[in-house]
Amino acid sequence: MKSRLSLSLLAALFVGFTAASASAQVFTLTATLTGEGEATQVANGINTGAFGDATIIIDMGARTVNYDIRVFNLPSGVTASHIHVGATKTAGPIVVNFAPPVPASNDFRFNGIVRAADFLLRPEQGIRSADDMFQAILGGNSYVNVHSSANPGGEIRGQLVLKEP
Repeated sequence: MKSRLSLSLLAALFVGFTAASASAQVFTLTATLTGEGEATQVANGINTGAFGDATIIIDMGARTVNYDIRVFNLPSGVTASHIHVGATKTAGPIVVNFAPPVPASNDFRFNGIVRAADFLLRPEQGIRSADDMFQAILGGNSYVNVHSSANPGGEIRGQLVLKEP
């Protein structure tokens, strides 16, 4: 009887530790999207009334990127949206594609999940694997960009920042 109780207790502890480590592998990042954040030849970015926000959830266990993007006051149709690798005000390569509701304008929201197998690896930029991609995102070296027909290089952009628990 004692051994069954001990075994049950040990199993419960194992499940508890496993669940704790799985939840520790989920990270939430956010970005405030503005025209000023765009990396352009103009010091102040893109002159636009558009703005928005992004919430990105990295699930290391599932090896996915979950995204939820809100855009407001976009004057022309959205053409694309992604995560790029790059520092603030520095243009970088696309590593995760999103599926925005092309050609939505004004106020809209879109979300989805991208699996590690669908990441765009960039060996020349040091992104040789999904793990490199996750490190770049979690290390603050990535941004969300929303492109439009008026600004095909990017209308609004925001650097991803790890959200404190």
